[in-house]
Amino acid sequence: MSRYFRVLLMLGFLMGSIFFFPSCKSVKLLTKKKLAIIPFHQLYQKMEKNAPSFSYLSAKLSVLYQKGEQDPVRFRAQIRLKKDSIIWMSIVPAMGIEAARVVLTADSVKLLNRLKKNYVLGAYHLLDSLMHTGINYDMIQSLLLGNSVSYPLADSSVSVDKQRYLLNVNMRMPVKDSSIGYHTLTQKIWLDPETFNIKELYLGESGMQNRDLYVFYDKYQNIGGRTFPLKMQIVIKANEKIIINITFKKTEVNIRHRFPFIIPSKYKKLI
Repeated sequence: MSRYFRVLLMLGFLMGSIFFFPSCKSVKLLTKKKLAIIPFHQLYQKMEKNAPSFSYLSAKLSVLYQKGEQDPVRFRAQIRLKKDSIIWMSIVPAMGIEAARVVLTADSVKLLNRLKKNYVLGAYHLLDSLMHTGINYDMIQSLLLGNSVSYPLADSSVSVDKQRYLLNVNMRMPVKDSSIGYHTLTQKIWLDPETFNIKELYLGESGMQNRDLYVFYDKYQNIGGRTFPLKMQIVIKANEKIIINITFKKTEVNIRHRFPFIIPSKYKKLI
């Protein structure tokens, strides 16, 4: 597969860009008031209230992708999303011509490589091997929208870390090929104490050793009274570290779009 095609596969799961290092600001001598602990269910409800309510979303993206010590790759993308149903993406490198197209649904991954004139039709294990971490549609959609991943709770706790509320959550994530029927999904969620938006998120899954996923939400935007990510960074720590910075541009909601995915007759099927 071409390098751009591998980048495309990665994008199937991600959206957003962050510049993780904060900008310089004048030093303030004020002492911050210590945060009072709030019960877990109250914090979780406040966080859930921030989850945007909508049917359709579209946006243009600026993406910077780097794997290991390789040179970073910069490209543009267009995303369309029908909530809980489908994620569609068009990937455009520097030359301005579509290089690839992605369609993700709850149980399938479709990838069209226009540079190599081939395509892939498969399941999410395809992304597992490329991203070196477990992933599914629910995770991808939640992370793109700045939401936590939601599964049945196993246990939870609350603490204060870095002047933010830290929710430690263990959930039972259904897994078809598991002998016990589920894996334990560990989430650490750092909440802004004023807005209760997610600022940092960690995901770790039992059965996926040495594979950790971090998401940093640097900025949010308000669209029609709804809060959506503006800049975010995704960091995957595995055999090789992968960093994806994404900036959302021209985000629109509740405008119906088509999700075209037509395979030309001369294209070769890879999987």
